[in-house]
Amino acid sequence: MIFSPDAFTGSILAVEGIRDATVILNGPTGCKLYHSFLSDRQFPRESSHDPLAFQDEFYFGQPRVPCTCLDGEDYIRGSLEKFERALTSIAVKEKGLLMVINSPGASLVGDDLESVIKKAGMQDRCFVVENPGFSLPAARGFENAALALVEHLKLRPLQRPASPKKVNLIGLSLLHKHWGGSVAEMKRLLAFLGLEVGAVFLAGTFLDEIRESGDAACNIVLYPEYGRRIAEWYRKHLGTPAVFSPLGAPLGFDASESLLREVAAVLDIDPAPALAEVRRARQASYRHISRFHSYSGLPKGASFSIRAESSLAFPLTHWLYSYLGMAPLAVKLLPGSDPEAAESLRAFLDEKGFCEAWDRDPSLESADIAFADGPTLQLLKAKGCCKAGIEIALPEEGYIHIIPKTYLGVSGALLLLEEIINGLRSK
Repeated sequence: MIFSPDAFTGSILAVEGIRDATVILNGPTGCKLYHSFLSDRQFPRESSHDPLAFQDEFYFGQPRVPCTCLDGEDYIRGSLEKFERALTSIAVKEKGLLMVINSPGASLVGDDLESVIKKAGMQDRCFVVENPGFSLPAARGFENAALALVEHLKLRPLQRPASPKKVNLIGLSLLHKHWGGSVAEMKRLLAFLGLEVGAVFLAGTFLDEIRESGDAACNIVLYPEYGRRIAEWYRKHLGTPAVFSPLGAPLGFDASESLLREVAAVLDIDPAPALAEVRRARQASYRHISRFHSYSGLPKGASFSIRAESSLAFPLTHWLYSYLGMAPLAVKLLPGSDPEAAESLRAFLDEKGFCEAWDRDPSLESADIAFADGPTLQLLKAKGCCKAGIEIALPEEGYIHIIPKTYLGVSGALLLLEEIINGLRSK
């Protein structure tokens, strides 16, 4: 089908999701270009507006993911000399934490990069991520980099009681579409519970927020593929409880309510104000659905296909079927999907009489609407396998978003509903 991001990409985007941290990529320029473009597109910083300031040898005209630019001789004779020059130059321009990630080829050379870091006296602000994962799924690389980070920062239980109103968001990556809007929406919904968000692992957060994350009352795991192991690390080392929604990511009204109830139960607070906000959105959506159904008969009975990770595919399938009355024809999970969400999805499809849809390639069916990444949707449309498509994952087709959006929470459910109705209406 379509290429999916691997752990190498996941690890780089994990680091690039920290506002005051930088990846130093030890590898050839070819490994840098896409990752620099992607991190800058997903999370532009102030430096992004002045590309002329990054004509240095190790930046190659791009403001993100400086690279040692290894060539054939470096693979034969070793890269330590070039890495030493790169580290010295990059450390002057980048003032925050530096995390070194080897490209797959550079990792085979086996150069002792830590010795160069130690020689430069930069052990406190620079270290090597030893096991990004390479060909494993993106989520595995993301978690590997995040765990390497918390170990480097030596997070320990803080010498003060947990803050009863503070929570961390775990398992959100720059690889998630509309991640910025998702953070804003989760903060908005959690405020109805009287809660504030501390650290966001790892999308748009600061190192100090991570350093102070040990006093949170709980960790809310949005995408288990990207956060289950991180949450377990916090539970084991810092005693922080983790909150998971039984429906996966908070996509759709049911999954959003489920997560809010779980958070309220763990923290022993009243979920009513937050649930009232979801109820208001349900009422608003009903008016539009009813009006659309009155002249088209849709969305009830429309068919759909999905290609996504299980923590997204499960709540989306549940919402489309249970709330909108749509029929799943093909649900294909991406590599590295969360096994618990995957099993729940399989059981749901079996219970509702759609067992044939489980693990079925969307390119083998002709659905009314498909949910996937941009390149997959292009392929499905070209083959006549869907009448309309909605991008729910990266890579994108190139649409430039100016207004913050999200597919999570109440706002995300309303955005999806808008796109579904318009997609079905136009076909």
